[in-house]
Amino acid sequence: MSGGLSPFKRPKLGRWLNHRYGEFDVLIASKLDRFTRRALHFNELLKWCQDNGKFIVCVEEGFDLSTGPGKMMAQITAVFAEAEWDTIQARILSGVQARLENKSWLVGAPPAGYKIISVEGERRKVLARDETYWDVIEDIKKRISEKRQTTHKIAKEFNEKGILTWSDHQRVLKGLEPKGVMWQATIINKMVRSNWFPGIYTYKGEAVLDDDGEPYIMPDQPHAEMNEWFDLVESIAPHGKNDGEPETRAAKSLLAGIAKCGECGAPLARVSTSGAKRKDGTRSPSKYFYRCTSRFRGGSCKKGAYIECEELDQVAEDIVINSVGQWEQYERAGAGPSNKKELEAAEARLTKLEADFLAGKYDGEGQEESYWRMHKSLSGKVQNLKKQENERKNPEIKATGRRYGEVWAEKDQDDRRAFLNEYKVTMWVWRDCLPDMVRGNRSGAVLDLGEIGRIAEEQKLVMPEQVDWLWHGWNVPQHWASPHLLKNPEAREILVKTYGAIALPKTLQQCLDNYKKEREEAERTAS
Repeated sequence: MSGGLSPFKRPKLGRWLNHRYGEFDVLIASKLDRFTRRALHFNELLKWCQDNGKFIVCVEEGFDLSTGPGKMMAQITAVFAEAEWDTIQARILSGVQARLENKSWLVGAPPAGYKIISVEGERRKVLARDETYWDVIEDIKKRISEKRQTTHKIAKEFNEKGILTWSDHQRVLKGLEPKGVMWQATIINKMVRSNWFPGIYTYKGEAVLDDDGEPYIMPDQPHAEMNEWFDLVESIAPHGKNDGEPETRAAKSLLAGIAKCGECGAPLARVSTSGAKRKDGTRSPSKYFYRCTSRFRGGSCKKGAYIECEELDQVAEDIVINSVGQWEQYERAGAGPSNKKELEAAEARLTKLEADFLAGKYDGEGQEESYWRMHKSLSGKVQNLKKQENERKNPEIKATGRRYGEVWAEKDQDDRRAFLNEYKVTMWVWRDCLPDMVRGNRSGAVLDLGEIGRIAEEQKLVMPEQVDWLWHGWNVPQHWASPHLLKNPEAREILVKTYGAIALPKTLQQCLDNYKKEREEAERTAS
């Protein structure tokens, strides 16, 4: 949030100052300009703290605001911070003041949910609400504020209903085919938290303020009023931990419902351990482990998997990034709107032009040169339109220059787990599968990429020409992750010498048998 806004008007800090001031004693920031960049606002904050028995701490400057000299130094620093901020504002406002005051759109593509329209009778454009997308914006607001849905759940339901993301919606408005961009929690979070949601004009991340210190609101009808926006931002903010509660990577681990015991096939459950007791009587932070539910509940599995969650999650992410993450995304080029009518009209004009020439209508002095100039222009247009129409009917597959690993990095943990579940990815985990390995790191795993063909098709990815196998191993015998090697006599001989017995675990063998049945069933259906 811009340092030029009053601390009392900011979405997060403002709520603490205006409504929750009884819940804290001290305000701490790394530097004074993190509180505000305006001396007036700093003096207001300082007086408010004095009146309410609060203290301000600025770590780098080390001000002691309980003393007179400390207050004076802080106020001087605030003046310098304001001078720097005023310089930035001056650069912005010089030359664009009038355009800001009449809400003229300056430059660039419209933010999510808005469109740029021309003002009738004037040579300027303004930002307005895109009514064709307003239902989506309103639905997001209602789900967050009234239904208290998480952004992850909203994204999932939007994908199920086939609701277009803003980028695909814009493509459709231009007559292009949508790329099929999937909703993600991060997309919704970014949209709602954007300064453009309440219509605030910003420059290089700073809100531009008017003479009264209020932000410029560009559209006449923003997606939300300021107070409503504050509520939405607060609703989607991550909930903090209570004192003493251990930090975790997410409410659920990445491989919940995906990891299974390689020994018996039972799901792995996420369990915590109490930290080791220190000499001073305190305990170290708890850790979370994946554990075979069969063994954990007294079942028949006697050698069930047991591995730290963070370690196995990282293994799974590394495999995804180094496999599917390296595949390039593509788009269909040339699939825009049809130019058939324009092509027919151009061909008709060219035919008439040629007929008039043959009829002698261009025999006059200087008219033949004019004819050839028009003929060249019109025939070129016809050829160009024919080419465009042919490309539209037979769109090319063009690489976007982006790999799926970049998309994966933008997902939060809920979105990543949803991806793995959607495409039936499975992580088989064993305990002590390689006894000769160093003690303490003897677990192993095989990640089955599941419906890899559907991943490539729906995520618009270019698969390598040859994918030897859709399994990837970690700390396991080579043929566990690549069972096709057993069909090669030379490779089989090496595997026997290396590992002795080369029979696959029952869980993996059952997977192979199931794949074989599915292929046979698909072939029978096709025939």
